[in-house]
Amino acid sequence: MTTALPLLLDRNVLPLAELLSLVLDGQLYRVGDAFAVTDTPDTPSLRAQAFAALRPASTVADRGTAAWIHGTRSAPPVRPQVCVDRRRRGRVPPEFDAQQHALGAGDVVELSGVRVTAPLRTAADLMLTLPRFGPAEALEVRHLLALGRVPPDRLGAQLSRSRRHGATRALTRMSVVERTELPAPVSRR
Repeated sequence: MTTALPLLLDRNVLPLAELLSLVLDGQLYRVGDAFAVTDTPDTPSLRAQAFAALRPASTVADRGTAAWIHGTRSAPPVRPQVCVDRRRRGRVPPEFDAQQHALGAGDVVELSGVRVTAPLRTAADLMLTLPRFGPAEALEVRHLLALGRVPPDRLGAQLSRSRRHGATRALTRMSVVERTELPAPVSRR
């Protein structure tokens, strides 16, 4: 008789010590605060499902959390970063790093039933909010733009129309993004 396991395991299924032991044994890998069997592909959909277990329903994953879900970061931020659309206000627990924004058409995508800022919006949010911005952050922005199939000049145009705090600083960061090249894909023969 076989038993079907859920796609993601968490502390409701097994104690944390056992989950971490299974990671050390090579049976599981970590997906945010959850765990998956090693033969489960690590996809944006899987990361969105891991985030879904934590989030209040009225929130949208943004900034670092969205970047992690999209796959441009290896781990989510310690405090999940979310935004609440001004038109859909709701209470957000203090363990979340929450902001309120007006979200426009195309700013949000849905992955496995979880609302996440689209790659272009995520790139703009990072440009506006990161305290430091160097080559590593520019590479992350370029990866997000590649995922969204958006050229850097479209991000620059969006930032120039922005009235959000940090827009001027974000525009000066565009030169670093424009100079950053994505690595060439590795060919397999």
